[in-house]
Amino acid sequence: MEIKLVFVMEGDAPKLKAETMSKRNELRYGSSKKPRAAKTGRSYFKSVLKECLEMLECLGLPWVQAAGEAEAMCAYLNANGYVDGCITNDGDAFLYGAQTVYKNFTMNAKDPHVDCYTMSSIKEKLHCDRESLIGLAILLGCDYLPKGVPGVGKEQALKLIGTLRGQSLLQRFDQWKGQLQRGNASVLTVNKMTHCSVCHHPGSCKDHELSGCKLCGSVKSCEPHDSQYCCLCEWHCSEQVKQTNAVEDNIRKKARGCEGFPFSEVIEEFLVNKNKLVRIMEHQRPNLLSFQQPILPLSMYSLLQRNYKKRQRTRRYPWLLCFEGGGRKGH
Repeated sequence: MEIKLVFVMEGDAPKLKAETMSKRNELRYGSSKKPRAAKTGRSYFKSVLKECLEMLECLGLPWVQAAGEAEAMCAYLNANGYVDGCITNDGDAFLYGAQTVYKNFTMNAKDPHVDCYTMSSIKEKLHCDRESLIGLAILLGCDYLPKGVPGVGKEQALKLIGTLRGQSLLQRFDQWKGQLQRGNASVLTVNKMTHCSVCHHPGSCKDHELSGCKLCGSVKSCEPHDSQYCCLCEWHCSEQVKQTNAVEDNIRKKARGCEGFPFSEVIEEFLVNKNKLVRIMEHQRPNLLSFQQPILPLSMYSLLQRNYKKRQRTRRYPWLLCFEGGGRKGH
């Protein structure tokens, strides 16, 4: 298949992730009785990572060590054309700028599969660009902001995105800050008027039969429309704007009550390029000799080591033979 893999190793987690990592540790190892500050250390994880690096070096596979989050480095490599895609189950890769992400990668012999997601399909189907995805992470929550904006759900947030008309969520957040400083603009009130049951335009059926309808462009009578037809009169347009604004107003009110909104440090974490590498290991020939020691089970390795020491002692002190091996031998 001519697929070349580049493994990306985690670096130091951002301080923003301390709360999330603390909760994950509680789930895995239980909560500690002593109160302590949240940390971003990965002592156990780093020990496992070290073993992975040793295996990759033995296999001769290329890898790079990121300064921070591995997903950020994967996204940078993908966005700049160094790799064709990222294999990760973390959706944050798109927020960091990835263009193609492979999730649920499974090499099961009975059911091998992988799910492919692209930024182009997200734009086409959800009308979300990278900045809107970051805005969704702010509203709904992410690793750096676990709670998001309380009370805001996925359906509400997607409805808001549908009303942006070319803007991103981050641009709309900036508008909200400006509105807080200037105060909300007054909404123009339009009185409801009678509408024709035939064409659904302003006016009565009798008036349209006698003098026609301006919006239909008729001199006498009018053109019939079904119930799904949307009238373009001033009142209907104002009602549509009210319905649209109601969704945004609801989210904006909840965002106002959330201290720190719009969380500029989280936005910066996703938008600033993470192109700093700590270490780079290029492709090389596999070192099969390095596998000889690790492939032995620990108990077997210990036994061989013990027998080796035993032989060394018996060479120096032959009289020990009578006490070693589980039985006493005669002289």
